[in-house]
Amino acid sequence: MIRDTVARFGKLDVLVNNAGYGIPGSVTETDEGDWNKLVAVNINGVFFGCKYAIPEMRARVGIRDRAAYCASKDAVAALTRAMALDHVADNIRINAIVPGTIDSPYFQEIFAKSDRAAELRRHLESRQAMNWLGQSEEVANGMLFLASDEASFMTDAVLTIDGGMTVH
Repeated sequence: MIRDTVARFGKLDVLVNNAGYGIPGSVTETDEGDWNKLVAVNINGVFFGCKYAIPEMRARVGIRDRAAYCASKDAVAALTRAMALDHVADNIRINAIVPGTIDSPYFQEIFAKSDRAAELRRHLESRQAMNWLGQSEEVANGMLFLASDEASFMTDAVLTIDGGMTVH
């Protein structure tokens, strides 16, 4: 489709991510085959459209380097909301936490392998509006809150603990 469009018009100006297919059912009721069909249309259809359209549009459009990661995180948020609604009658609360860049063993390993660790750390810190990396304890505090009685009226929440990373 993309190749034919460029061949016919010489360029690609617009891609509309307009894939949609729905199936009823909660997570426990959904057949794996139906799940795979839905993902093939709603996620893979958008992914492949973008995968082949973006190179044609790249010269004119800014591209960030985290497309798959962002898509997966948004999918988790949407799945959280859907499961929360499906299981609220079961007295099950389902929430999610979205952490920013956390000073964790994962990043410590990356820093240890880098010959420019201090520069890399400063770059990661600068992505947070608060200008530092979060601590595991800060994320754990959010988890404890969501599990506590103080959050008893919360379901389908996506709690962002990211030092202001998403406000940039």
